[in-house]
Amino acid sequence: MLFFSIVFGIVLGTLAIIFGALGRGKARRGEANNGAAALAGIIVGSVACAASVAMIFVYVVTGVDEDGEDERDEPYGSTALVQGQVLAGGSVRGA
Repeated sequence: MLFFSIVFGIVLGTLAIIFGALGRGKARRGEANNGAAALAGIIVGSVACAASVAMIFVYVVTGVDEDGEDERDEPYGSTALVQGQVLAGGSVRGA
């Protein structure tokens, strides 16, 4: 689900920048009277693209998958029990 918000943020943000620039150009030439709305589209589109790129960077750096779990976790569960036994002075079988 998070994939769609990032991808749509980039795609729709880019479209907002493009259409905002087109609208701003028409407003300058006097063909339209929506210069402020076009500028708002450019600004909001830029923020959406920047936020999406930042989120991609965060997920790549932290290694968190869509379920919110760390991708670097052990495939067979937690090692907290083994660590607890070692700290308590118990023996660990098979290690």
